Order: sequence, then C-alpha cells, then structure tokens
Amino acid sequence: PLCMNFDLDSVVMANHLCNRHGLDTISLGVCIAFAMHLYEKGVLTKENAGIEIKWGDKEAILKLIDLVIRQEGIGKLLSKGVKLMAEELGVDPEEAAHVKGLEFPMHDPRAYQGAALSYAVGPRGACHLKGGFYSFDAPGTEVGLELGITFTDKNDPRQKGALTAKILRFCELYNSFTLCQFSPLPASMIANILSTVTGNDFKTMDLLTFGERSLNLKRAINNMLGVTRKDDRLPAIASRALKEGATAGREPDMDLMLKEFYDVSQWDWDTGKPKRSKLIALGLQKVAEDLYA
Repeated sequence: PLCMNFDLDSVVMANHLCNRHGLDTISLGVCIAFAMHLYEKGVLTKENAGIEIKWGDKEAILKLIDLVIRQEGIGKLLSKGVKLMAEELGVDPEEAAHVKGLEFPMHDPRAYQGAALSYAVGPRGACHLKGGFYSFDAPGTEVGLELGITFTDKNDPRQKGALTAKILRFCELYNSFTLCQFSPLPASMIANILSTVTGNDFKTMDLLTFGERSLNLKRAINNMLGVTRKDDRLPAIASRALKEGATAGREPDMDLMLKEFYDVSQWDWDTGKPKRSKLIALGLQKVAEDLYA
C-alpha cells in the first residue's frame, strides 16, 4: 500500500530481489515511495530520473530496485536513503520520513502515541522492533503484564514516557535473544531460560535492567557520535495531523512524552546524555568516563 501497488506477484518479486541482494525492504520501500511523491510534485521528472515513477507502477518499482542493486542512475540516489535524497534534491527535510537517518516502518506514529515516542528516542531511529507498541500496548498481552506494562489508551500521551522506557528496555533484551516479536514469549519464560543456561537465578524484572544497560550503552555511543536531544524528534510528514482517515486530527504530544521519558530514564535534558550516575549504577563506569571525558 505504501507505493499504491496492489499487484501481489510484483510485491513478492520486489521482496525477493531485496532479500537476495541484501536490501532492507522497509527502507527501500520508503525511498521508492518518496521518489514517487517527488515525481508527483515535479521534483523528479522522466528527464532527470531516467524513468517515470508514478504511484502504483509495478514495473517502475522493480526497475528502481534493479537500479539500486546496480548502483546506476536514479538508483544510486535512492540507495542513500530519504534523508540524503532530500538533501541532494533540495527538498524540505521535514518531508523525508526518517528519524536519525532510518526510514519509518509501516506503523504510523499518529496511531500510537507511544510508538511516536519510541521512534524518536530509539537507538536506531524509527524502528518498529525497538519499541513494539503494536504488540505490547494492547489488552491481554502477557509479556507486558509480567513486566508492569499495562494497557493504556493508545491515543493518550499521559504515562507514555514511563511505558516507553519499559518497552524499549524489554525490546533490547528480547532482540538480543533473537526472538520474534510477532509471537512473543512470556518474560518469565525468558528469565527461566536465561537462569538455566547461565546457572544464575534471574528474576523476571531483571530483564528490564539488562535491557536498560544495553539501551544506555547504545545511547552513550550515539551521543559520542553527535546525537543530542534535538535528534529525538519526528519529521513533520510523520507527525502533523491528517485531514482524513482513522487518525485524522491527531498529533503525537512529543513534548509531554519526551520530558517524562527523560525523567524516568535519567537522561540529561540539556545534552541528551544518560546521566553519569545512571551509567555508573548500571555498571557502565568506563562508558561514563568516556562520555563525560
């Protein structure tokens, strides 16, 4: 649906080509959709792109994938991602659907306030696997209940900062186990497996501490690479209210949620860094020394 292509055979082929050549289907799909948007706006044309790039054109989609694989023509530009596409074409950066250079997945942040926040603060940018609100912030999810992650109104930004902090921590641990989030295991089962393998007695809530350590380590590395609080945001194209559809009129309350998240996480509001005391408490003394050198 992202590219308005509903021909399943071509969708299967597009995915096959991406998988065969090591291309991310999400990022490339967003890049192709962005190219179609820019073609519609006249920024890209048949003359400067080399081909017509119209919405729903299955042949154009497969051709663009081939050009990306071969690093030829417009494909070389698409391979750089939407952030650099916008920069090189002189397009308003607020129209490029990414956070920290990573393109948005197919989960609209206007539909879940918590998802909007997790996209903004996650270590990879707009990643659906770092804060799976579509899996956790829903009624009856056993994984969340065991960790004190309880269902809240997905459109209510209140308490989403604390909720997001817990979900991000658990996703860090869950992903390190290389488990699939679409069929989640109960947290207690993971703790039991970890205890059996290591010989240590780990409690269910210990998982959040392990995940928090990983999350803060990655945040510190990102900080040392130049990431600050100003990067914890969504572009306008993914946050401004739509005029129609199920999320019409809704916008993520980023200020409210971000402040709560920073407070709960013990991240410094001015710098965006984990506080020195937090890193030390997590056993990351050397990281604290490097980050605050």
